Amino acid sequence: MSKSRILIVEDDADLREALVTTLELAKFRVREAASGEDALISLAEESVDMVISDVNMPGISGHQLLDQIQDRFPGLPVVLMTAYGRIDDAVSA
Repeated sequence: MSKSRILIVEDDADLREALVTTLELAKFRVREAASGEDALISLAEESVDMVISDVNMPGISGHQLLDQIQDRFPGLPVVLMTAYGRIDDAVSA
């Protein structure tokens, strides 16, 4: 049985590639998006089992993407990641 399909949302191409490669090595099926806007388009085209998204991105931030996913795709698990975390942001997410 194949593993879950994961959507990686990361604006940094090198980091996105590293995340995708790591998950593919673990036999996950991976889709990728370079922005929150691209992620919403991708989700409308094909379902996934989980979204892993950067928080700090131009355009739609990870927090805004989380809000839109919760509205459009209730119950879809979302993991937010950042190198620039703040406790109040984590609590609000």
